[in-house]
Amino acid sequence: MNRFNTGHHVSEPFDKDLESIRQKVALMGKLVEEQLSLAVEAFTNGDTYLAEKVLTQDDEVDLLEASIDNECACVIALRQPVGHDLALLIDVIKVTNELENIAAKAEGIADITIELNKSLLVSDSDG
Repeated sequence: MNRFNTGHHVSEPFDKDLESIRQKVALMGKLVEEQLSLAVEAFTNGDTYLAEKVLTQDDEVDLLEASIDNECACVIALRQPVGHDLALLIDVIKVTNELENIAAKAEGIADITIELNKSLLVSDSDG
């Protein structure tokens, strides 16, 4: 069931707020999925370029999380939702937190990939 499919509210701006949040959460999910995939590929292949890309994307994920959380807080404060709508916004905040945790794990994999490659280069040069 699509929890964002809340029907139409009396307040059209509230519907627009929810749609904006939905789009940002979808983008964040897509970025985190890509970030995790790149991190695993970077680790598997020892690819520091991909690992660096993961680290760069993490900044974008962090900004999205902050933006979504801020937008949810503003909607809660200004629109004063209750029941299902309030629960939805609280769940969105929880989901973005979990997505950020996954992104942090991907960042950790990327960091390990870079460090392993550095140590392998040092070992090879010591010869």
